[in-house]
Order: sequence, then C-alpha cells, then structure tokens
Amino acid sequence: VLSAISGVSKRIKEVAQTYKPLFGGEHFLTGKEVCERLYISPRTLQDYRDKGIIPYTQFAGKILYKESEIERILKNNYREKDKMKMEY
Repeated sequence: VLSAISGVSKRIKEVAQTYKPLFGGEHFLTGKEVCERLYISPRTLQDYRDKGIIPYTQFAGKILYKESEIERILKNNYREKDKMKMEY
C-alpha cells in the first residue's frame, strides 16, 4: 500500500511540474520549450521573433508562444524525403 501511495505521489508531482493550463483554449510555451522542440538556440529564437517568423506574446516581462503556432510553422515547413536534395 505504501509503495502504491508513493507511486501516486510521484506521478502527481510529475503532472504538477508539466501541467500547462489553457488560456482561451490555447496552450502556451516558454522560450526554453520552443527551443527544445525546434532544436534551436535562444539566440536563434530571438532572431526568429525579430524577423517575424515566430509570433509571440509578451506579458509581465515573459515571452510566450502559442503551441498551435509552433505546430503550424513545423507543418508548413515540412519537406518530404524525396523532395529534399542531398548535399555534401
């Protein structure tokens, strides 16, 4: 019983750390999360913001990104394998 309680407690802590509430039906990501998803550096993310490539919102000094916008950007820039050129 104690091990079951310990397991449930551990899972609750994991969920609490990764929980992202919806705001207007939308999930928002931090810059760190966007960098991890896109495999880019914070500086590259800043360049994308400056160039208008990635939309964002700023509130109380925090910059946030709509998860749906990041997914849209990935989908729109996806290239099929046979359409890509191999360059060496």
